[in-house]
Amino acid sequence: MSSLTTTIPAGTWVLVTGANGFLASHIIIQFLERGFRVRGTVRNVEQSQWLLQGRFKTYADSHFLELVSVPDMGVEGAYDEAVKGVVAILHTAYVTRIVPDPNEVITPTVTGVRSIINSAKREPSVKEVVFTSTALTACSFDQKADNGTIGPNSWNDAVLEAAWAPPPYGLSHAMANYPASKVAAEKEVWKAVKENDLHFTVNVVSPAGIIGEPLTSKHVEGPASWVVHVFQGNKAAMDPLEASFYGNVKDLALLHVAAVLDPQVKNARLQSWGHSAHWNDFLAILRELRPQKTFVADYPVPYHIKVTVDQSDSVALLKKWGGQDGWTSLKDSIAENINTPYLDD
Repeated sequence: MSSLTTTIPAGTWVLVTGANGFLASHIIIQFLERGFRVRGTVRNVEQSQWLLQGRFKTYADSHFLELVSVPDMGVEGAYDEAVKGVVAILHTAYVTRIVPDPNEVITPTVTGVRSIINSAKREPSVKEVVFTSTALTACSFDQKADNGTIGPNSWNDAVLEAAWAPPPYGLSHAMANYPASKVAAEKEVWKAVKENDLHFTVNVVSPAGIIGEPLTSKHVEGPASWVVHVFQGNKAAMDPLEASFYGNVKDLALLHVAAVLDPQVKNARLQSWGHSAHWNDFLAILRELRPQKTFVADYPVPYHIKVTVDQSDSVALLKKWGGQDGWTSLKDSIAENINTPYLDD
């Protein structure tokens, strides 16, 4: 693996936005371990000091890792200073607010994409840009529907319509705004690629649910902490989404690294969903891993999402850049998620 040809040389600067996120923190670790320097953007540097401690400390002390503040990613020019001198950008940042008004979620997400693309266009050192999208841009994961076969031109346009339905804004808008913001943002990415003669390559990685090792207590507290919800029996979070797809955070971080480093990956839309699973699959594994603990009862009628998706490109990249045969198993991912000091038994 060390002999693989890379698009950018080790020792150069890589920018990771939303650096304190679950996926972003693992992307940072993997670039650092490969000998790259990483600049991470966060809203508040003081509140993200954990990224300079623990397993990150040696890199921070040796000036291979630094944090910079970008308090509002939707402002034009917000990333101009952060992109200076970087050769690659990984844009993982997104609007985390769950609110009914789509103007507070979709609009800043799209303007954030536009802002960082414009900053990259103004910085000649940039050679590679990778955007983190989501499987929900391609389909709805509707348990009642057959989502069919997902192809390179599959789009979940229905969620955009739901999010932008006329006011009064309510719960249905709040639930639609996140996936709708990702649909709109990814479309903005490909629009920029089509309409501009960019001096850098653009790729998109689209995960579904992300599970695995948390690097801070913050990564077991959020609404998307899927294993934690099942571990704690949080039915309010479990019931609306009984089945989905789940990938290990380290696998997904590796795919972002590969999307930057692999010279053959250009204008790719990498569907990186991982394993199809129902909560009953999680519960069976958790009972095996923690036989002394009582978990919520199985759902009486389990199901799996009816969708076909080709993940062969992502799996091939895991083999090429990580030497692994396919996705990390669901059992190993769940074990990593609960074998942590941040989660009490």
